[in-house]
Amino acid sequence: MNKIIRYVTAAFVIFCLVFALFCTGLIAYEVSLKSKGYDAIVAAENSDMVVNNYNAASYFLLHTQGSPTEIYFLDEPLDVETCFYGGRLYVPFEETYYKLVVMTDNENAEDFGVIYDNFIFSGYSDDPVNPYFLEVEGECWISFYKLVKGMGLAAVFDSENDKGTICYRKTDTSDLPEITKSEDAKPAILRLEDITPDAYCENPRYTDEGLEKLRALGEYMERREQIFYIAWIMRYVNPEQGIDLDPTKVTNTYTAGFMYTLDYLIDKGGIIVLHGYTHQYDDYFSADGFEFGYFSTLTMQERAERLLMARDDAALLGFDNTMWEFPHYGATPSDLVMAEEVYSVIFQSANKVFNADDIIVKTSRSGKTVTYVPLPAYYLNNIYELEDMLQRIDKCEEKGCVVGLFFHPSIDFEKIGVDTTPWGVRNWYYTPYWALPTITDKVLSDGYTFCGYEEYFKNEVD
Repeated sequence: MNKIIRYVTAAFVIFCLVFALFCTGLIAYEVSLKSKGYDAIVAAENSDMVVNNYNAASYFLLHTQGSPTEIYFLDEPLDVETCFYGGRLYVPFEETYYKLVVMTDNENAEDFGVIYDNFIFSGYSDDPVNPYFLEVEGECWISFYKLVKGMGLAAVFDSENDKGTICYRKTDTSDLPEITKSEDAKPAILRLEDITPDAYCENPRYTDEGLEKLRALGEYMERREQIFYIAWIMRYVNPEQGIDLDPTKVTNTYTAGFMYTLDYLIDKGGIIVLHGYTHQYDDYFSADGFEFGYFSTLTMQERAERLLMARDDAALLGFDNTMWEFPHYGATPSDLVMAEEVYSVIFQSANKVFNADDIIVKTSRSGKTVTYVPLPAYYLNNIYELEDMLQRIDKCEEKGCVVGLFFHPSIDFEKIGVDTTPWGVRNWYYTPYWALPTITDKVLSDGYTFCGYEEYFKNEVD
């Protein structure tokens, strides 16, 4: 018996020593990762690539540039100049506004949703990136998006012909489902995936029409009181087709429509998440290839540079730059550490480091609090997998984990109709039984609501 006890004791001691060595090695590995990630970010901050990119982008965006875009009201040209600033389209305020007042001045205009005298001009905006008003050679100009929004109108872009057409727009709420958000609804999370300026590739999702349908989707979510995240790939690269569309370096009628759409989605409850810098490397095209992770051929410094350039460019375009999502969730432990140095929120399962697949995890290992947000219901690949998605939502609810999913909006585009009536009203139609309406009905019926990830900590904060 004593012999057995000695063997067991010796085995336990050996186990404790091995476990201690393992823990020591793990701690050393974590320290090494943190050190390497921090060193890579510091080196990248001062690299020629990041510094030159920031200087070029800031110079380009914070100076006015001429624009080829012509503005129409219905079929009538307004004959006003246009320019770009901060990546956005601007028009002369007084001239454009009063021409629109005259053109819409009829007994039906307010019935169509037109709002007059909605602007209070008390000086030029202090916002250097996305100002409401802008001074151009002593004259007051206004953001085209904010003018259209402020007057209760709508805009349609025709980038091939460099046209921006203003129409009447009256929101019709008669087709909304009866299912509404309950007062004590539990939180759920939705992300719109792979939003990128891809109009010039062979099979684009976000043409002028696609962007308008995306705006229709955003309005639909607002009407149902739902918050959503926007996974934005800011720079579209397609080496095979010779495309590199960087909105901090290129402005045209198409990019004006894209920026108009992002501003619109944010006003409708959208929250920006930076989904990589180009979401590709080597010969892959954006939204298809990886950028980080074990498959990427990029060096650690090149990855750090992309993390920083995405952050800098988003800020220069006037968007939130605190949230990140790795393309295809591909990330090595070093990639995760570097991202923690730059961003405060990472949309990613934290299982690689924290063994948490389905809950939101906060960590301070980088020296600041970083939140990992997983979406365990995963994503809808096509409309034929809708039932599978609904079942995955059920499983998330049953397990008590994050009720979260992401969705490619183009799945619903064929069921979103857009047209203009003979009297100039721009209408949007969203088929109620297609993917996103069905998912939203499901979530609301189950007592949940799409919202910001912070709602998962609301009780904890209270």
